[in-house]
Amino acid sequence: MRITRDASEAAAILIHSPGAVIAYPTETFYGLGTRIADVTGIERILRIKGRDATKGMIVLVSSLPEALSVARVNARQESLLKKFWPGALSAVLTARGDVHPILAPEGKIALRVSPHPLARILTGTAGPITSTSANPSGQAPASTPEEVAAWSPDIDAVLDGGKSPGGMPSTLVDLTTWPPRCIREGAVPFQTILESI
Repeated sequence: MRITRDASEAAAILIHSPGAVIAYPTETFYGLGTRIADVTGIERILRIKGRDATKGMIVLVSSLPEALSVARVNARQESLLKKFWPGALSAVLTARGDVHPILAPEGKIALRVSPHPLARILTGTAGPITSTSANPSGQAPASTPEEVAAWSPDIDAVLDGGKSPGGMPSTLVDLTTWPPRCIREGAVPFQTILESI
């Protein structure tokens, strides 16, 4: 397992090594990432975490325009996302047809633009990547590279961003219904989201 502080190096591993999985910092905890078109990498994450494939995974994108490449976004959804992205809001949207079904159960995909600078560089270079917490399913998520290494997962690299802020996970909101529906209360109060519309 390579440890690097260079987001471009971590992105290159994802781009040039099919099936590659890395851990990287976000605005909350460390996540496990592979490119969303990399089926081998997605299946590898499920094995690493011991995760049920039917639960889906949040996907990080670098921007709203990039979100449009994997999801269908209407005008009022776009207006709301512009108020909270980058930020700890994960939005469930209608997936485009070519998204892997593991990432889009029931034809829906959860997207977020992370405000963490390394995560932004990573997604800006490698494209959309998975963002499931770096921990075995059911255990506490890692907030440092040392905690990731102590778990000793079968991954290719850790992007070292020091200690992540921790706290609450991103707020997960279904925007395919209107008004939006809260799936998981998190760092952005759902009431704040409702008041914004």
